[in-house]
Amino acid sequence: MASNLVLIVIPIVAIIFLILLFKCFVLVHEREEVIVERFGKYKKTLLAGVHFIAPFADRIKGYHQSYFVSDLRTGRTTKIQQTKKKISTQSEVIDFPSTSVITSDSANVHLDCILSYKITNTKNMIYSVYNLPLVLSKMLQSYVRNMAASLTVDQIIEDTTSVGTVAGFIDSEVVRWGVHIDFVKVQHVHVPRIDSSFSKQKEAQLNNSKVIIDARAQKQSAVIESEGKRDSDIRSQQGKMQEAIARSRGLSASIINQANAEARTIREIARVVSQQGGDPIRYLLCLKYIETMTFIFGNPKTRIYYYPSPISLIQTLKNMGVNSVFPPKNLLVK
Repeated sequence: MASNLVLIVIPIVAIIFLILLFKCFVLVHEREEVIVERFGKYKKTLLAGVHFIAPFADRIKGYHQSYFVSDLRTGRTTKIQQTKKKISTQSEVIDFPSTSVITSDSANVHLDCILSYKITNTKNMIYSVYNLPLVLSKMLQSYVRNMAASLTVDQIIEDTTSVGTVAGFIDSEVVRWGVHIDFVKVQHVHVPRIDSSFSKQKEAQLNNSKVIIDARAQKQSAVIESEGKRDSDIRSQQGKMQEAIARSRGLSASIINQANAEARTIREIARVVSQQGGDPIRYLLCLKYIETMTFIFGNPKTRIYYYPSPISLIQTLKNMGVNSVFPPKNLLVK
């Protein structure tokens, strides 16, 4: 009977011992810290790695969190309750419920803010403040209300970064707790009574922008069309100028060729007439005389008057080099 009892007790004791031994080992991940107390007093802070704590004497200090967060998409507010033994030293972001504030121009505005913080000294945080997120939420509401009271609605809507300056004020308060505030940002600004007017104003601004864009497009199209017409006119005038230049060059070349041909003809005539013993100058003058008379007689407005005596004809023939003799005076017809 006693042996059977021993066989039952020994495994139970062994299991309890193994469980206690297993609980004496603590695994801490990177960027996490654990506070260890011995008989209720701070003992040490465990960093990343595997650690052994004394059973029954040492215990891990836990901390409790209870706060509210809001969902911007659904608009619902949820209560978060946590009890943790491992403290994260990473930056954490909390989306707190919207805060109702009164601006300097007596407008009721709802601001939906987010806050990012990081624990820099785990021991100070654990033993200095209880329920850190809730404390940060209350401080954020207080500082945001004070900041908004010095701003107008337009200033808050147009420049939400002015509200974000409260991060510096909160950080100066919580630094003694081993906490650092990274930033405070405004996600949404809701003004119930003037949302419709802002919507109309935004629509009017969009319409004005559309009108301006259309006017600029029409102006640009007109400018492009006028520039195209100007370039076309310039090219047309340049073409006409080139055509006139080419025509004048062709005419000048034709005149030069004609003059050269005439010069060669005159030289050839002069050579032949000189070989025949004649006077080439007189010959050429006769040809010019005939050409001139042909031109004059061919003009319909030319009137021809004949002398009553053939003396002029005989004188002309004599000037042309034709052997002519004046007839006796008794043969001349009066």
